[in-house]
Amino acid sequence: MGLNRACIKSYKRSIAPRSTGRLIALQCVSYAAYCLRLLIFSAGVIAFSFFPVSAVTAAPDAVLQFDEWVNFTLEKMETDGVTGGFHRHTRPRTRRQIAEVIRRAQRRIADGTSRPPAITIELLEKLEREFAPELDRMSGQDDAGGFRARGAIQLRSTRDNSEIGPAYEGAFSYDAGGWMTFYQEFEVADFPEKYPLHGSTASKYLKPWRGDFTADFKRVFLRFPISRFEMLVGRDQLFWGTGFRGAVGISDESPPFNLILLTGRFGKIRGLSFTAQLDQIWHDEGPRRYLASRYLAGHRLDYQINDRVEVGVTELIVYGGESRRLEWVYFNPILPYYASQFNADEDDNVMFLFEGAVRPVDGFRLYGELLMDDVHYIKADDPNAIAWLGGLEWNRILESRRLGIRAEFARVNRWAYTHLIQEHQFTHFGSIIGHGIGVDADVNYVEGYYLINADTRVNLFIEMERQGEAGVEDRYTGEDFRSISFPSGTVERRHGFGFQLVYEPIRAWQLDVTYQHAYTVNKDSQDGMNQNSNHLEFQFRYLWERGF
Repeated sequence: MGLNRACIKSYKRSIAPRSTGRLIALQCVSYAAYCLRLLIFSAGVIAFSFFPVSAVTAAPDAVLQFDEWVNFTLEKMETDGVTGGFHRHTRPRTRRQIAEVIRRAQRRIADGTSRPPAITIELLEKLEREFAPELDRMSGQDDAGGFRARGAIQLRSTRDNSEIGPAYEGAFSYDAGGWMTFYQEFEVADFPEKYPLHGSTASKYLKPWRGDFTADFKRVFLRFPISRFEMLVGRDQLFWGTGFRGAVGISDESPPFNLILLTGRFGKIRGLSFTAQLDQIWHDEGPRRYLASRYLAGHRLDYQINDRVEVGVTELIVYGGESRRLEWVYFNPILPYYASQFNADEDDNVMFLFEGAVRPVDGFRLYGELLMDDVHYIKADDPNAIAWLGGLEWNRILESRRLGIRAEFARVNRWAYTHLIQEHQFTHFGSIIGHGIGVDADVNYVEGYYLINADTRVNLFIEMERQGEAGVEDRYTGEDFRSISFPSGTVERRHGFGFQLVYEPIRAWQLDVTYQHAYTVNKDSQDGMNQNSNHLEFQFRYLWERGF
């Protein structure tokens, strides 16, 4: 499973500095009451985690992954040319897919195609330990299915809620010998306003329990492999795009979808198709008010041209109404949505997404994506509704590859994600399905990171965001769009800078702290309303895993 030891340095476990230990101790003392709540809240989980186990078995199609370091490591290694190309833009990734990327990196190092520095070897060895069951199964050393459980007991706060409170993330999977995988992932926390609201909804995704705790069953599904295809039935989150902070097509800004997802891989092409149910919306514009059901469908092709170039194309459609139900025409994975709704004389909300990334040299990557929600190519009587995103990654600043820079810019037009028909807006439970900045906005983000070791990373970042007065419910009603500036009205401008410390070893105590100072001009689009603010995100947790 491992690499040739003549090619690598042995992994050394990093030790948190004493200053970090004092900081943690002070935090725990200051929030003793929350610690007590956490102990009571998680006592049953702790007891379960120490039950005796018979064996650690593999469930290759389950995710069982809460750590951000996994995605960061995969994407850094791909940019540096260690892994070669893989379908990076389509997420979430299964553990089996990640194990395949690890194997490719091992082969490239063994045959001399890639000669990574010591820090990259440390990161790869860490991935090997994390995904050892999947690698063993790919080698034929473990053919059994089985049950696995993973959990993370936490104390944490968010940027919008500085109060530190307990939380718990858990995941369970069962692999029935490779023909079916059952997966369930949930989160219990006292943060009821978890997803940002941009529009109205007639439904509710999370209802607070006692103590304002909510239980978010984020991913619950059955997955069935069928020859070259896989079918997923249940609830899952999707993220399709080139960037590391957001996507203008489908991001993880909204609650997950109840869906049917079909995926298939044919050489360098990966195809996906899904249909999902969205929340209900009150249609209250017009002569009669009614409750509208809503649905989302999408299909895409992700083409890995070679190790350095990846492109993709996606078509999405939002449809609904008082009497509309799931429509079989949008179940067809290869039928063009635009032609179908045009021929049926329907006015559904069709969107196209084009994306691409290129790595001209190892350690440098350029990427971009363009969403066309509404483009008028015959006459310009109505405004175009588009959104786009671009960015770069540069990891070759130092020979050690420990220092890197990532930058990303996103812009969403005033009328993107909207539609003339009220229930066809691109939202789910009031949250934007696309980029988190919403509409009539743009954002610049630049960060520099330094890898102290495989477990510890420090980031410094700058963020500049502009937000106009329009929202996703401000549909085009015949305004003189040529005279409207971008962003429109009284523009809120937010300038922030900060730092982040990430310490994430495998299945142990972990720490993630982010501090940001922000200066906001015209807050909430109120002229002259300026504000300085400080934001702290804090997460201290213990991660465990058991197999049965």
